[in-house]
Amino acid sequence: MRILTLTTQKGGSGKSTLAASLAVAASQDGEVVAVLDTDQQKSLAGWAGRRGSDDLSVQAVEPSGYKAAVAKLKAEGRVTLLVVDTPGLFSAGVALVLQDADLCILPVKPSILDVEAARPTVEQLRLLGRRFAFVMNQCNPTTQGRTLDAATALVSTGALAPSMVATRSDFLDAMTVGQGVTEIAPRGKAAVEIRLLWQWVKAQLGATNV
Repeated sequence: MRILTLTTQKGGSGKSTLAASLAVAASQDGEVVAVLDTDQQKSLAGWAGRRGSDDLSVQAVEPSGYKAAVAKLKAEGRVTLLVVDTPGLFSAGVALVLQDADLCILPVKPSILDVEAARPTVEQLRLLGRRFAFVMNQCNPTTQGRTLDAATALVSTGALAPSMVATRSDFLDAMTVGQGVTEIAPRGKAAVEIRLLWQWVKAQLGATNV
């Protein structure tokens, strides 16, 4: 079981939205997916409640109960991919969650404030020895310059996923009805971006754990 964890010490970065659509895209690609929502806001748990489907196992857990939940999933031996959402504030509990990640994804919006806000998370991940990569998220598709500037700043700090994700209404609509963007608008631009991102993430995970 490979573990993909979305994390950053800044609220509003789009972690939960990305986690939901990545989980769906992975499931559509043949993965047996489970989701653990360790964020106190429980956005993914709420999304799952609106989903009305049992194709994904979504469970809200406190960071203190994370290890036990992972151990149970591993013992069952069915899940191939675990997607984990984390709180926006770093704590000892979040550090506990990050310790098991095969790959950590850090969504970052294209602004200097968000780029700078990502640095403490990077420092913690390096201390924990975890692999990580940035994803440019909530980009404005019509103004590329700001996104490229932010991407340049991030590349100097760590790996950057080649697939950028734009601000699109499909993400809001999908979260509202408990779907991923590849379900609500399979041929839409958001769906294309998420499929590209998932294929890149899948390649990264394949290099660390089978």
